Amino acid sequence: MEQPVRRQLVDLLGIRHPILLAAMAGGPSTAELAAEVSRAGGLGVLGLSGMTLDGASEETRRAVALAGGAPVGANAQLAPRSPATGDRERIMAVLAPFRAELGLPLEPAPPAAGPTGQELLEAALQAGATVVTTFEDPTPLIGLARAAGAPLLAMVTTPGEALAAVSAGANAVIAQGSESGGHRSTFVGAEIPTALREVGTMALVPQVIAAVGPDVPVIASGGIMDGHGIAAALALGAAGVSLGTRFMAASESGIPDSYRRALAACPADGTVVTDAVTGRPCRMILNRIVSAIIEAHAGTLGWGAQAAQIADIRRAAAAQERTDLMIMLGGQGAGLSGEPMPASAIMAQLVDELRLAHA
Repeated sequence: MEQPVRRQLVDLLGIRHPILLAAMAGGPSTAELAAEVSRAGGLGVLGLSGMTLDGASEETRRAVALAGGAPVGANAQLAPRSPATGDRERIMAVLAPFRAELGLPLEPAPPAAGPTGQELLEAALQAGATVVTTFEDPTPLIGLARAAGAPLLAMVTTPGEALAAVSAGANAVIAQGSESGGHRSTFVGAEIPTALREVGTMALVPQVIAAVGPDVPVIASGGIMDGHGIAAALALGAAGVSLGTRFMAASESGIPDSYRRALAACPADGTVVTDAVTGRPCRMILNRIVSAIIEAHAGTLGWGAQAAQIADIRRAAAAQERTDLMIMLGGQGAGLSGEPMPASAIMAQLVDELRLAHA
């Protein structure tokens, strides 16, 4: 790449371009998507949360095989369950009309007990993953990553979290700005705050760099959709970027076409951060079901239990391509996602734009 890029990150991960695929569990993440990003010179990362151990192993093996020797990363959420803030009967009453519209029973099936994030990542490393990225405090995974010889990249949302992650042994940090889609990686433990003091990506990155010092690669994440955004992050001192929403439009991602169209049509103010849907702060497209859940002020069953209540709603709405009832995670740059194309073409476009930005 013919532009000034600190070599720390690309050398650490064994990649050609300082571009990472953000982990997007629960649908968007596929072995094909991760593999294509890796084959194109970035780092494809699999989002494993919600999978079985066998599923995580198989998906990782497929990604590694498809990547043709390029490195593949794996991610799993480590966030603990949080306490309920609402009454279950009230929450079920809010969801009942939407369940009926989708042809679902009033009560969802009890969720099956699943593996922990640490167990999922252990399975992925055994299956050939070479990099670990974390959501929440990375401390429990440091030993596992070191034993496997895998660099650990910790997602953080404040300079304090970045310092804590590096002190625990993280090799690099992903500075997640408030523009990013999906769940917040804020180290909040079991208590979800009613109001988040979020920081935008371009304000966060230099503060994290100042906190951790020049020897720790800092990866910018949130609102970056093209090569110009990557150039801006690198100009601030970031060693690379992590992109999620941009790659949701890739033909290899696991979302339905209606979801891709909703992302491309999303206005700049068309997303919202709320914990009302999943029990943890999350940025998603504001549609009919999300608006109704927020406006009900019914509280949640907490992180873990709340998501279980809407899991079958998410699946049914996606299968029926009901974008008014789909839970569609996405960042503030969603409207720049463009037409669906292969992940390799997105990577080529990003690299070309980055070169032009530095010309």
